Amino acid sequence: MCGILGGNNPDWSYHEAVLAISHRGPDGHSIQRIKNMSMGFARLSIIDLSEDAMQPMLSEDGRYAITFNGEIYDYKKVRNELRNKGYHFKTQSDTEVLLYAFIEWKEKVMDHIDGIYAFAIFDIEAERLYLFRDRCGIKPLYYYDDNAGGFAFASELKGIRTLCKNVNFIIDHTALYDYYTYLYIPEPKTMYKNVYKLPAAHYLVYDLKQGKILEITRYWKVKLNTKEGNPLSQKQLDEKAEELQYHLNRTVERQLVADVPVGTFLSGGVDSSIITLVVSKHLQNVTGYTIGFPDKRYDESIYAKEMADIIHVNCKLKYFTLNDFRKYYRVLREAYDEPHADTSVYPTFFVSKTAKEDVTVVLTGDGGDELFGGYFRCWYARDFIDKKKYSNRAISELYLRNEGLLGQFGENLKNMCEEDIALLSSTYHYGKQFDRKKIRKKYHIPGDYDDFWYYRKYYHKELPALTRMRYLDFMTYLNGDILTKVDRASMKVSLEARVPFLDREMIDFAFSLTQEECNPRGELKGLLKYAYQREIPRKLLDRKKQGFSIPLSYVRKGDCPQEYLIESLWNL
Repeated sequence: MCGILGGNNPDWSYHEAVLAISHRGPDGHSIQRIKNMSMGFARLSIIDLSEDAMQPMLSEDGRYAITFNGEIYDYKKVRNELRNKGYHFKTQSDTEVLLYAFIEWKEKVMDHIDGIYAFAIFDIEAERLYLFRDRCGIKPLYYYDDNAGGFAFASELKGIRTLCKNVNFIIDHTALYDYYTYLYIPEPKTMYKNVYKLPAAHYLVYDLKQGKILEITRYWKVKLNTKEGNPLSQKQLDEKAEELQYHLNRTVERQLVADVPVGTFLSGGVDSSIITLVVSKHLQNVTGYTIGFPDKRYDESIYAKEMADIIHVNCKLKYFTLNDFRKYYRVLREAYDEPHADTSVYPTFFVSKTAKEDVTVVLTGDGGDELFGGYFRCWYARDFIDKKKYSNRAISELYLRNEGLLGQFGENLKNMCEEDIALLSSTYHYGKQFDRKKIRKKYHIPGDYDDFWYYRKYYHKELPALTRMRYLDFMTYLNGDILTKVDRASMKVSLEARVPFLDREMIDFAFSLTQEECNPRGELKGLLKYAYQREIPRKLLDRKKQGFSIPLSYVRKGDCPQEYLIESLWNL
């Protein structure tokens, strides 16, 4: 796991830019000018710790150069396949395997590898630059295109800002307006015009001779089972549970490959507990890292410690206090580069910092909610939208989670439910809604601007309700919020976070399920819980979802913590 960057302007500040992202790779820095392209690298050594694996790395014939952030989990299998095709390898690194895999398969390389990655390959002879980003957007990749022949890329936005000196970065006010809808800036936008996130599961080709982008292409799409399905017999349920265990076991085993110590995040929730359990079957003396809070209303450490005792792993616990929040408040503002309002960035950073004291790699439970339907909004979509069941219990739950919702979307529930997207958008906020008319005026947003364009892109009414919301979460919230949060928080302390649930094999399995197979009898994460109920007590699997949030007293200003984060932290 590393930091990468590059650009075609020889006068840009490459050394300063590499230093700006050096937290992503403190083990070595390198910059090379290769013909008319400069490529920079900040190294975090995980696989093949030798200097031979340093980047940028050139192919044996000198035609191609690569700089790569991430891990290719099946690189040994791919290396053997390439050897059989006549390729020779000088290192034990996955970087070299990825380079020759691209030379062999070009833009189809993603069909042959699996991992977490953002990488750039420069075809020196053709003067073409290729950028790739992994299927889920686990690893970030930004690029700058001035539409006049200037092009740059970097792992973080600060890398581009530092690199492209003398560039006047102009705020994109539609992106800031979007932030009030999503609480992050959705891809491909950033807070600046002419700077973009390469979308997940896409590659970009830039021609240096012509000075323009030739294509931005999606190379992979989720294959969805669109069926609701019939109630399962006990035999069918057992078979699906065994299949889930089989895939997750294979995935975890693949992702444990490293030449450095490995641990897990263990919050006490369903997903991290299952990942830690499976890891313990492959590694001895596993340590799960967890964070507690002095405020017991937010503290889940008791469940993490109980889980650690049950599955016989070590549990390292530290408490996150108000003083810690004040200490790291500005550190995390700088880490995220642009607005991001998920308060769980703080405990995620703190648990990463704790884990880094002992290990360089952790496996996390991220992605379990999105693959197997673990959020309240999945239940909400089923009961409110598909069945139109406006029960008192459901309405009370809606009010508890979405203060002031009716004031934003209408005066009565019936009118509010006429727009599915507007209704479901509110379930991502968990806080007070905003005066959208005031914000539109502030940022000069046209009256016909679609507030929900990002959700609308992936919202398919023809899908069964729970499958519909699983897919929407997977394509939007997972990438924009969760994975961004974890990458910046973990890489700020040079810790690599791997996500077994988001291995391609697990994604294919989860979305191959009918709605009933994934969520038997409508139970959120029903199949996942059933698969591990013999090893994890049902009382822990079934306890109310709490999330990894910090006490509101840490961030509260008035009655609206989200507005405090948006207006005060980011000075928008």
